[in-house]
Amino acid sequence: MSGEGADAGASGAAGGDAGDDVGPDGDPGDAPERVVAVPCEGADVLALFDLATGEPLGSVPVGSHPVHATTTADRTFVATMGERSVTAVAPGGEVTRVDTGVLGPSHFASANGELYVACSAGDALAVIDPVELTRADRIGVGAEPHELAVGPDERRLYSGSRRDGVVDVVDTATHERIRSVDVGPEARVQGVALAPDGHHGYAVDQEGDRIVAFEPAGHGDRYPDAPATRVGQIRKEAAVGADPYDLVVTLDRVFVPGRADGTVHEFSPDLTLESVHEGFSRPVDLFRANGRWWVLDAEAARLRSLDGDLVDTNAPSLVAAPVGGGRLVASHYDDDRISLVDVADGTVWTADTPAYPFGAVVV
Repeated sequence: MSGEGADAGASGAAGGDAGDDVGPDGDPGDAPERVVAVPCEGADVLALFDLATGEPLGSVPVGSHPVHATTTADRTFVATMGERSVTAVAPGGEVTRVDTGVLGPSHFASANGELYVACSAGDALAVIDPVELTRADRIGVGAEPHELAVGPDERRLYSGSRRDGVVDVVDTATHERIRSVDVGPEARVQGVALAPDGHHGYAVDQEGDRIVAFEPAGHGDRYPDAPATRVGQIRKEAAVGADPYDLVVTLDRVFVPGRADGTVHEFSPDLTLESVHEGFSRPVDLFRANGRWWVLDAEAARLRSLDGDLVDTNAPSLVAAPVGGGRLVASHYDDDRISLVDVADGTVWTADTPAYPFGAVVV
């Protein structure tokens, strides 16, 4: 697909401030304060819903196999894995295709005012100017790049390779790949993350059922004199549950769900094992809400906290987006629905969607 712009109507906004939205009759006062925008992989659209009520607000055609979305520069950007482009949706619903040059855009990350997108079929990162809506650069990285992470000072970006078993380190000022972290000869790197203070880097090896901690490019004030030659070295590794995919990292904890054996491994930042939480069906993600950790389960119609409390949902959830106030928008991928769920009060609303709703954003 080319970088041409195309108009697409929608009765809600997919980006920007609520004050820019207009209602169905053109009255700004009719516009919802916040809008849920959910890529629907099976229908090639971005579906829009009122966050407060779940009322459908229309949809925007965005291209083949949309999966992830992000908001920046007053627009919603959608990764369309079946295209050689990403789609930018303006507050009024206008659509612009931004050429990536290679197939398979999937995951986004932002650094220094630019938008990076991993293109898994093209073994490259596309660098997008989100204001001019142009491709600023393309960076070759390890084969089948997947998740991206950015250091807290935004000077370095980290790209995990599912085929080469490495984490590539990219200089965001020069757009150059400056180093690779070797996770192992048979590794399949899925999740990649940095600690919020930038002192630890982590990669999940799906093939080896393990997590590794590596030396990141920025050491902060803890290691001001650390030699550059140490960057990328593996500090430690640890076993995790079967078929790990992603991870959640905070200042004092690292969580890794094991999708195939129903466990969540909990570590301290140096990968000392603190606990193994069991009894899940297919855990895929964790969220902090109302002071507790909640686990999203792709095969159980519920949220479960790490200390055992349950919140029933209307269907299993593959992905979810926290929206504040102890609430999250859960995408029921196989059931073509989304729900607003309150961890204290349960399901607030459920709405039907086009086929295969994936990672929603709220604008």
